[in-house]
This record gives sequence, C-alpha cells and structure tokens, in this order.
Amino acid sequence: MTLSVFANSKAQQVIKHAVNAYGANKLNTLKNIKVHDKQLHFSQWQSGHAHQGDMVSYLNEQQLEFAIDFSNQRKVFKRATTYLVGGHGSNSPSILHRLYSDGKGYTVDHALLQTILSQRVTFENVDLGQSLLVDTLIVKQLNKDKAASLWSDIAYIQGQAHDVLTVFAGTKQEYVVYINRQTGYLARVLKRQGGQLASYDFLNHQHSKGLVWAKQVFAGTEKGPLFYTDNRKVEFNGTDNALFSLPENYRPRPKVSPVDVSKHTIRELAPGVYYVGKGWSYTLFVDVGDYFISAGAWQMAEQNQDWSNNVALLRQTTGSDKPIKQHVISHHHTDHLMGVKDVLAQGAALIIHPNDIKAVQTHLNTTLEEKQLIKVSKQGQRIAGKLQLFDVPNSHANHNLVIYLPEHKLLFTEDMFGSSFKKAFNSPSNWPDLDAFHRLKLLSDKINQLGLDVEQFVSSHHYRVLNKAELEQAKAITLHAKEVLLDRVF
Repeated sequence: MTLSVFANSKAQQVIKHAVNAYGANKLNTLKNIKVHDKQLHFSQWQSGHAHQGDMVSYLNEQQLEFAIDFSNQRKVFKRATTYLVGGHGSNSPSILHRLYSDGKGYTVDHALLQTILSQRVTFENVDLGQSLLVDTLIVKQLNKDKAASLWSDIAYIQGQAHDVLTVFAGTKQEYVVYINRQTGYLARVLKRQGGQLASYDFLNHQHSKGLVWAKQVFAGTEKGPLFYTDNRKVEFNGTDNALFSLPENYRPRPKVSPVDVSKHTIRELAPGVYYVGKGWSYTLFVDVGDYFISAGAWQMAEQNQDWSNNVALLRQTTGSDKPIKQHVISHHHTDHLMGVKDVLAQGAALIIHPNDIKAVQTHLNTTLEEKQLIKVSKQGQRIAGKLQLFDVPNSHANHNLVIYLPEHKLLFTEDMFGSSFKKAFNSPSNWPDLDAFHRLKLLSDKINQLGLDVEQFVSSHHYRVLNKAELEQAKAITLHAKEVLLDRVF
C-alpha cells in the first residue's frame, strides 16, 4: 500500500467517524437548515481622529439569519451590521438580504423598499460563504469530498488528540480539518481567505434532532482575530417557506446606469476651474491668476501618479504652464495623501488644518517647513481671494476642509457625498454609502449655517457633478432608525 493510499484510507475512516458523530444518515439526508447568529467582527480601517494614527481597530456586530432548503434548491441570507467602534456616523445598521428561489436570485433593499432581480446571485453564493462556516455542513461536505481527503497528522487542541485531514491538497479548493479522535466533532478548519490562511475553531457542540452543531465559533489569521460568536442557534428540518419569499409591497428597483469613469477626462466647470481625473481619483484645479491651486490627490499608491497625470492633462488641454503653488489637504487619511509627494515636488505649499499636520508629516516621513504650510482653522477663511474654506468635522475624519468658490457657486468635497450613477443615488442600505448620507446632512447643515449659495457639488471620488436639485433629491432619501430596519429584515 502506497503512502497516499494509506493516507486516503485512514482519512475515510476519520470522516466516517465524524459523519456518525454528526448524525450519520440524518446528516446525509438533511432536507433543510436554518441558522441564527450574532457575530462580533474585528478589522483594521481608517481612523476617525488624526491623533489615533492612520489605521485603527474596528468592531462590528453582525446579526445573521440564513436558511437552506436542499430539497428545493432554495437559500436565503440576511445580515444586519451595526458599527460599534470605528469611524462611523451613526448606529444605523447596513442591511444585506439575498435569496435564491425558483431558479432566480434577488437582493432586497429594506431602506428603499425595493427588490432587485440579479443574475449574480446564485444558489452557491447567496450566503457569501457563511454556510461553509457551519461545522454541521462542513462535515456533510467533507463526506462528499472523502475521495480527495488525506490523513496528514495528529494535533492536540485543549490537550485532546485530533486527526488532521487535508482535502484537495495543492489546489485552490484546499482546506484542512481537525477531527476530535474521541468525539468525532469538527474542532478546526483551515482555508485560504483573501490571500491569508484563516483558522476557524468550533467549540461547545450542541445536539438537536439527532444532529450536532457548534454554538461557539472563533475565526482569525496570523494578523489577528476576524470574528467571534458565542450563541449560534441551528434548526434542522423545520424551515418556514415564507423565508424564501420576497417582501410584500416592495417594488422592483428601476434600472440604474453607472457613470463610465474609465477614460481620463478634463472638464472646465467654470472659467478657470478644471476638473480632471478618472476612476475613483479626481483633482480640482483653480486658476487664481499667476498660478493654480489644486485639491484632490487620492491614489491607491504613491507610485500611481494619478495627481501628476491630472496635471499633465491640464497642461496639455489648456496650454498653460502656470505653476501649481498650493494644494488643499482635506483630511488626514493616507489614501488622500498618496499624491502629496508629487505635489511637493512641484514646489507647492499645503493648505491644511493645523491638527492634520502631524498626520501628513508622518505619512511623508519628513518634517515640513513653515513656508510649505498654509494653516486653515477659521471657518470661511479665504485663499488667494477666490477660495473659501470651511471645516466639516465628522466621524469619518475629525477635520475635513471643504472648498467653496463664491464667484462660481461651486463646492468641492472629499469623502463627503457623491454618486456613481448617471441619475440615481447609491442606497443607504449599504456601508459606506449609509455613512455618506449622514455626512451629507452635516455638510448641508454647514452650508445653511454659512448661508452659501451652491449650484455645483463636486466630489473628488466621482465624475458626476451634482446640481442643487439633485442634491435636494439625495437629501430627501429617508435614513431609517436602527429599530425600523431590523424589524423589516428580520
């Protein structure tokens, strides 16, 4: 007997032990399953306050409900994410509701009371892989994959011996399972997720209707924890048919068309005011007489040269060789600072809120001279007689400088609000769009407070420039309370 044959034979014995532990024939003939879960998710993302540094730890609570009807090939997935710790503007949850029934996939928008028929939603992907993190279903799948399973080792978890099996070894589908030698319960799974090896540990196994599931699950990578749940509930062979139906009185979403942002473009929004960029990165250039002032230097990385490419297109189109002497730093997030090295290489000074100077110097790994800094802290402070700047503090960024051009009634913002569609707006069901709607309210309040007359609303992340009527349309979209949204989805 070869080593591989021995390893597969031993693996099949271990799998048989696990299948018997999880219900044997009851597991193999499982008709449907319903899972309720509340998970604490951990991640790293941008800080809300410059004193925290660039990135901080976020904590989200995800309330989950999903069900699978194996007999009729139906599946539903519901998730409400409440942002507990991080740079969020409210406790309103983002809501995701997807289902697959009668051969069709849908998403449901509970903020706008709409349904969306989607070919992208399939039986396999409805639950975004959550069913693959239920130990009962992992063992059920493992039994199907037993021919591709190899026994590889013994591992000790909490002092108890576990057989280690590798499934689909050396392929993209590879995963590793740890089966308790005594109980047959699944204790751990290893699989690749986003280029990292993730470890999922299953604890506190429960029994119901002759089947087994783990009440607690912990997931993490070498970089830290991903999520933890300590009160998972699983129901077998009792799923309600109503779960697989679309909500009554919801209407189909009208077709929306995204803006084509693939081409590098330049537009003159007003005399001497140019808007240049593509994709997710746009720069505003304002001719103030002898020189230009720029704003917007977002890039994926410093070497991308988006800002420099925008300067080149400005020069090519206008024929002007006026220097760019000043650049507005809106806030402290490093993605918006990625083009600043190229800005400084042009000899420009930075127009910046004083509290963001340290963050910029940390990002650049250099100390800026006083002549390189133009500090703005007063509301409505004027620059070069043409730009008026004011600060809109929010949970995303504790200081966010907004540019207003009184002569042209034009407002330029970064990470405040915009739309990627030709006519419609993104739904407040999802994050970060949900948070952007809250920032829009703060921005609108500031505009009213200062008595500004604005006809063009420009966002550094969006090609589309909004007019006053369109902004009023966006402001009219209702932002529902947490209790309302949770009641709708669950």
